[in-house]
Amino acid sequence: MQGEVQFRADEARADPERGEVELEGGVVVTYDRYRLTGSKLAIKLGPNAVEMRGTAKLTHCPCKDPPVSLEVSGARATGQGEIELRWPRLYFGALPIFIFPWLLVRPPDRVGLLPPRFAMRGDDGALIGAGARFPWRGADGRLRAVELYASGYVQGGVELGARIEGPTMTGKFTWDRLRQDRFVADAHGFVRTDARPDVRIAWDLDAIRGARGLVATPSLTAAAQPFDVGAAEVVMEVAPGRGVGAILGTGLTARARRGEGPIVWGPTAFAGASGAVGRRGSWEANAALAMLSGQTNTPYGRAEAGIEVTPRLGPLFTRARLGTRARFAGPEGARAAWDAAAEARAEAFVTLEQSFGGAKDAFPLVHRISPRIEARGVIAQGAGSFFQAIRPDLGPALGLAAVGASSSLGQAFGSSLEAEVKAGLVVTNTGTSAVGWASAEGTHGNVTARVEAIASKGSVELPENEGDGISALAELRVGMEDGTTFLLDIYGRAAGTGGLARPLGGKLLLGDTIGLVAERGLLLGLGGSRPLFGGLTGNIRADADLWTRALVGFGGAVSYRHPDGCVAFEVGGSRRAGRPGTDIWASVDLVPPLPGRPAPR
Repeated sequence: MQGEVQFRADEARADPERGEVELEGGVVVTYDRYRLTGSKLAIKLGPNAVEMRGTAKLTHCPCKDPPVSLEVSGARATGQGEIELRWPRLYFGALPIFIFPWLLVRPPDRVGLLPPRFAMRGDDGALIGAGARFPWRGADGRLRAVELYASGYVQGGVELGARIEGPTMTGKFTWDRLRQDRFVADAHGFVRTDARPDVRIAWDLDAIRGARGLVATPSLTAAAQPFDVGAAEVVMEVAPGRGVGAILGTGLTARARRGEGPIVWGPTAFAGASGAVGRRGSWEANAALAMLSGQTNTPYGRAEAGIEVTPRLGPLFTRARLGTRARFAGPEGARAAWDAAAEARAEAFVTLEQSFGGAKDAFPLVHRISPRIEARGVIAQGAGSFFQAIRPDLGPALGLAAVGASSSLGQAFGSSLEAEVKAGLVVTNTGTSAVGWASAEGTHGNVTARVEAIASKGSVELPENEGDGISALAELRVGMEDGTTFLLDIYGRAAGTGGLARPLGGKLLLGDTIGLVAERGLLLGLGGSRPLFGGLTGNIRADADLWTRALVGFGGAVSYRHPDGCVAFEVGGSRRAGRPGTDIWASVDLVPPLPGRPAPR
């Protein structure tokens, strides 16, 4: 048996033959992480457990005045960190909350019940439920767990869910019905086997489905995503030799408009290979085939290949790339669609560096600046409207010429700063546009900031606003010494799509990530958290569309976690656009996870 029993009392009587001890007056008994206090207790020591008779207060952390305690009429503790309680009465401070005839308290790595769930789901009303946790350790000794829970709406509905966690996987699944259905899945991960370490089975699923899927989802971030996506694949790594690496794979893929949009799905097969070209070059090639089933059955294929070399001419760094791409699709009963493109790209830059000396025990401040020029040419051809319907690109880029520069201050004095800017001309089959892209990212102490913007201005040959557009984002995070944190993020787009600027290298894809911002929009998010008092922490978040002056989402919560692990609880509420009513939730965990381990959700 693990653990050691220690006790103190005003009077003690022992019976060695029966292994019992009777204690009276100021009794304090400690075993493992548990402590019993009372006026009269009888303790029996067994080979695998410790039993207690009598009325006593039970706490499961070493602090003097725990915020949560249980008064019991008997208990039995084992060396695995679990304890059985007879007639437990839960107290918050001196206030009694509830009473049970029997309760088994178990640590997170043991099978047991989850804390009760309670929430007010907007106009859906109150939701009450409970669940169970089933953990185990794999052959590698690492913890896995499955959590199952069931809840009921007071109005007359049900919610069932499961949560899976493991070293290389996580997943959460929810189905509820309140007059209509909602299904939510968020699962990611992969597995390998010792028998075939070169084979990996991977999956990725993020979906909200059902007639009430979007309306009944409290999270603004989840409801604002425009698409459901899913994929499962088996990938095998191959090493033919001579520096060549390859993969072969097959699987399923699916995509749909989030909520109730029609699902396009089908089996896929793909292959890819890459290798070196001399000492300063590389090549790559990949191909995929799929049969997409939706309103029609559509065979789909894609193939890409490219070669890149990076010779150095004295102080001048250069990069050249040649690449091709081809796609085809053949909807049933319709004309087959295809497109193909060939690209040539060249870039040259030089890095200028200046070092500013610092203290002997500190890194010097190094400023780097890299002027660069870039040219790109593309020849594209296609037939049919399939790809334009799936991804409405602007006309194929026939040529691009740009100049730019990047700058970096490196890491010094607790700060860093990186910035890059490019500007040039894009010539398409419909006209000429001036484009620009800029980004900056920096840190200073507990402050981090990032800004990125893309813009384009079309010529008179283009239809109105087709070549005009600007998109931008800004993110700021500030941490204070007292633990206070402030967050600010802005995502916006004005006029058109700004899509012509993306060939310069910008990563901004606002139309696919915001979901709530239409052709014009400015979404502002403000948030923060702050330690309050007595171990309480408050956090708040608000999102608004400044263009339409509409409040998109608002929420906050107050949480507490005892420093010795006695208890953790959270109470919060939120409102969001498209969902009537206010969501309120409360959670209590008597055995919270250890620091560094994610809490169950």
